[in-house]
Amino acid sequence: MAAFVGELLGLRGKGSIAIVVDKPHYISGEVVSGSLQVDVLEPIECNEVVVVISGKEKVHWSETHDEGSGDNRRSVTRTFSSSRCFLNQAIVLYSAQHHISPGQYIYPFQYQLPTGLPGTYDNQRHDGVDARIQYSMKGRLRVNGFFSKDVKRRQTFVVYAQLAGYVAPSVAEKTQVVRFLCCFNQGTCYLRVAMDKNMYTPGDVPMILCDIRNESAKDVRSMRCELVRIVDVMADGKHRTLQKTICGATFPGVVAGAQLSQPQPFQLLGHGEALYPSTRGSLLGCRYEIRVTCDIAWCPDVQLELPIALGGPFLLRVDPFVAA
Repeated sequence: MAAFVGELLGLRGKGSIAIVVDKPHYISGEVVSGSLQVDVLEPIECNEVVVVISGKEKVHWSETHDEGSGDNRRSVTRTFSSSRCFLNQAIVLYSAQHHISPGQYIYPFQYQLPTGLPGTYDNQRHDGVDARIQYSMKGRLRVNGFFSKDVKRRQTFVVYAQLAGYVAPSVAEKTQVVRFLCCFNQGTCYLRVAMDKNMYTPGDVPMILCDIRNESAKDVRSMRCELVRIVDVMADGKHRTLQKTICGATFPGVVAGAQLSQPQPFQLLGHGEALYPSTRGSLLGCRYEIRVTCDIAWCPDVQLELPIALGGPFLLRVDPFVAA
């Protein structure tokens, strides 16, 4: 049998506690099933056994700019920081005064996550911004005595948001005047991009159908497809938008006066970068787009953007862990 088991935290003299749940990740609205597994090393007088499930989002960054001039010129740093707790649910497993003898104990619990929760996200300090949506479970045995420390353990877990909308093909097109050195008209270039759907999961290979009609005197040297992550953050009333290219692929272009229509496979891989699913909280949101660019020498590129939603991986249910 398999399970996602929280690491044990040893507590001198009293024992240790672990939080065990049946899956490593959940979708908003699902039921979390698990247990507190307690290994008591010496007698404990306990008045409550509780699990607290919480969800928080926070955004933090600093900006430095110069003020004044001459000898009065100085650098000023301003910090922007906001946080919000949107979930804080205590599940009392045992509330009566009782004596716990040395041994191993299991306290099972279940909790249904609310619908509409934002998904787990960590910006990993991209562009100097600490932006996170994080979920955690805290198990605690409240121990009697002024100088007695509670037996407790906290661990994080992953929640995926429920994606809204319908799966449907995605299409975008544009005709752009090709201007050499941004000034001299060289004709037009028509670009149409179609994708088989607008929702994917990490590792999927979307088929991107590209139609290029190059009615200009300049060659389209290449066509590049990129998966771009766009993160919107808000702190202390200030908004920022962060963009990062997660992966990309380059395909052949089209010579002047020619046209091309062909499907291109484009695998959605992070290459070491975490592919967090699309989500939206109150302080931060994560979204994605497929960006297709036709590269034309000495001319502005022809570019299209197709928004997509990235979902979590397929969830396999596993048997819960059973302590020996």
